[in-house]
Amino acid sequence: MNRRNRAAHTGWCAADHRCNLTEHRSDDLLVTIPGHGRAILTRVRDGHGREYGEIRARIALDPDEYTARVQLRTALTDLRALLSRAAELTRRAA
Repeated sequence: MNRRNRAAHTGWCAADHRCNLTEHRSDDLLVTIPGHGRAILTRVRDGHGREYGEIRARIALDPDEYTARVQLRTALTDLRALLSRAAELTRRAA
């Protein structure tokens, strides 16, 4: 990490190996539902100063192929709705 980047750490930044030369990353926020999956949310500021919420999820899929496909389709549909709601909040704040 260079000096300029180190000086720019925010109050939420983990200020450790998660940051690199062009971005800052917070500690991960974990949500786990045992046996069903987990999600990880990380706040990120890129090299241009833009901030993002990064979401990674692992969903336990049913062994039945059809049911697993329905689960994935449902997850994508709900993720699209989530992103749309977040984008709407951004438009309202502008």
